[in-house]
Amino acid sequence: PHTDIEGQVFVFPKESADAQVILNMNHNGPLQNFTVCLRYFTDLTRPYSLFSYATWATDNEILLFKDKPGVLSLTVGGEEVVFSFPENTGSRGSWEHICASWESATGIAELWVNGNPLPRKGLQKGYSVSNQGVIVLGQ
Repeated sequence: PHTDIEGQVFVFPKESADAQVILNMNHNGPLQNFTVCLRYFTDLTRPYSLFSYATWATDNEILLFKDKPGVLSLTVGGEEVVFSFPENTGSRGSWEHICASWESATGIAELWVNGNPLPRKGLQKGYSVSNQGVIVLGQ
């Protein structure tokens, strides 16, 4: 059976370096492509992780990271691409919606912020992500 966490909210009520939610993934082979969409709301001013896929070999095999206002990075298999976008100054105190996707066959990485696509980047063409991992939210 297929289950997802659409509509669910995880609350981290205070800043910490170890508060986290770990989700087991059920996948029958290496990942050749993925799309991750999430909404977040925070008043953190330091850099922080939005989504991580950790394997035994690599803590952040896939990492979606908020480096600073207007800058997000996507890492796949140790290679990183950085996306810059005009931060919505009125968005402080409102939800932000992010979607990131990657396709092994072309190496194309895409990012959307609040429904707006950013210029595509190239990342890890031909790479396979291990299916032996867990999703880590928070931390």
